[in-house]
Amino acid sequence: MKKKLLLFVVLLIPNIFFAQSKNESLDLIIEKLENLENELSRLANNIDSNSFEISKLDDSNQARYVDLDKRIHELEAIILLSSEEEREEEAKQEFSENPLAELIEKDGDQEEFSLWSNTIKLIDNSRYSEASENLRLLILSYPEGAYVADSYFWLGEIYYLQEMYEDASETYQSLISNFPNHERVSVSLFKLGLISLKLENMNQAIAFFDRVIFNYPKSGAAVLSEQELLKINN
Repeated sequence: MKKKLLLFVVLLIPNIFFAQSKNESLDLIIEKLENLENELSRLANNIDSNSFEISKLDDSNQARYVDLDKRIHELEAIILLSSEEEREEEAKQEFSENPLAELIEKDGDQEEFSLWSNTIKLIDNSRYSEASENLRLLILSYPEGAYVADSYFWLGEIYYLQEMYEDASETYQSLISNFPNHERVSVSLFKLGLISLKLENMNQAIAFFDRVIFNYPKSGAAVLSEQELLKINN
């Protein structure tokens, strides 16, 4: 009887150690899974944080670009207004020297300049409806004029601001087709990319952004295009 009991104990001991070892292995696996879950949670938080920082950077760069474009616009307006004042002063002086000067027909360039400078004032005062009428008049009346390309651009900007995306797209396209070497072309292509995004045409938007980066790699529009492509790919 004692021998049988001893034999039973001897046979039972390995099973006890095996069960204990099995429990320890299970605890180790659970611990590793918990550690892995914590690590994944930390990485997810880091990804969310980085995405938020990238979004802030995109917004900041966009704001800088808009501010820069506004400053350039204001500088153009100052130059135009200064030139207009100089011309008015010259006209007054000419009239004082020649009382018959007012009978002389106005020069076409002077009329175009006056219409353009008045349009700039309207844009500065956010009177977009009147400004767009002037811009269309400039395009129709002076198709070979000094301000026709800029007229296309600012008319496109007004349409874009008013969410008239089809009209804006046609206007930017006209500028690009008629004035392919103009300094506004790169920005116009970028705006066409943004319009394509608004109209949910992703492939066309990517094509416009790629075109800006390839043809105008050192432009501000290229930097903004790269940011838009980064957001699309993410």
